[in-house]
Amino acid sequence: MMNMRINATKRTIEMTKKFAATASKYGTDEYKMLQEVRRDYPGYSVQIMNRKTVQNDFKGLTYEYMEMYIEKHDSESGSIMKEFNMLRAKDKDSIAIGAESESYMIIKSWFLDQFPAFAEYYEKRNEMAENIKKKANATNEAKRKAALDAKRALLLARFS
Repeated sequence: MMNMRINATKRTIEMTKKFAATASKYGTDEYKMLQEVRRDYPGYSVQIMNRKTVQNDFKGLTYEYMEMYIEKHDSESGSIMKEFNMLRAKDKDSIAIGAESESYMIIKSWFLDQFPAFAEYYEKRNEMAENIKKKANATNEAKRKAALDAKRALLLARFS
């Protein structure tokens, strides 16, 4: 379920606006889930994910990629692909009645629920990429500072 996630890099518990609204009602399943996560991550702050953050996650996750992934990881009965085709309105029944496909966001959420290992992999990969970017930025900043220090020393030597 992608309504709530743990962001170890930012040390935050992130949730959708809808999930937060339900979690604010005492006794709901969402409330209990949030309290459990807060106990597990006491130093983390709670934040609401904005739509832009959610949309940028899994950039490049197309219907074609989902279909290919499902083909490789589906059960022998093909039940996951059947559900996918139903959501996409590509099964016989949907075609017969002229049903429309569900929205991309719903299908993506369903896909990530079906394959939590996929979501975990992307979170780890994004975390690694973020660390690489931070390291590169620190290296570039150190080089820039060293170049400035060298120029400063040259100017000081010239005017001394």
